[in-house]
Amino acid sequence: IDVRKQQGIHSRSSIRILAAQANLYSAMVGERICMKLGEASWCPSGREWKLATSGDRYAVWHKE
Repeated sequence: IDVRKQQGIHSRSSIRILAAQANLYSAMVGERICMKLGEASWCPSGREWKLATSGDRYAVWHKE
């Protein structure tokens, strides 16, 4: 929730699905956050993305 607030993400923010597979779901939210769910390896490309948080089968990045 803190990352959403810091990046200005709200209920009407756009969502772009980047991958949807049996072991991976990734999306970009509002052009400011990328997230992935699942056990497959994935991360956004580009140096502007910084890992905000991660855990068991999830990770969230935000633009610096």
